[in-house]
Amino acid sequence: MTGSIDDPGGIQDLLLFRLSRILSIGGSMVTRICEGQFGITRREWAVLALVGQADAVRWSRLIEQSEIDEPPLSRAISSLVAKGLVSKRRVPSQGVWVSLTDAGRAVFDELFPLTRSINLRLLEGLGADEIHQLSLALHSIHQRAVALAEETDLPKADRRRGKT
Repeated sequence: MTGSIDDPGGIQDLLLFRLSRILSIGGSMVTRICEGQFGITRREWAVLALVGQADAVRWSRLIEQSEIDEPPLSRAISSLVAKGLVSKRRVPSQGVWVSLTDAGRAVFDELFPLTRSINLRLLEGLGADEIHQLSLALHSIHQRAVALAEETDLPKADRRRGKT
């Protein structure tokens, strides 16, 4: 069975499968650095990096930017607080704000260049026009994924149920 990305004939042709394989390989390098050098998970790194791009981020904005469901986001932030990398504070009438501690800023400043380098190395085989087109395509696909998720009524995931 053969196909293409726009007419999949098998799992290897599916966009999400192909992206998952790239993330599995490329992401594993980031995970090894995060866990091995800095003692944080890849999810914690994503949260730390989003907070690190600003002086402080409102909780609601962090949910929006990270696209992580609230319970796992809360666990990641609690873990980062316990590790002394972020702090949370409630601001009356503004909600909860999350910011990096000095230790968190040091981790961000050291880890971001490493992850940036991996990302740039993944793009080395592409020309500037291809990179620009890829960026546009990824943005478009992301927007479509958001729209599909909002219009699709699927059952809540429950891995414990299994098939009987």
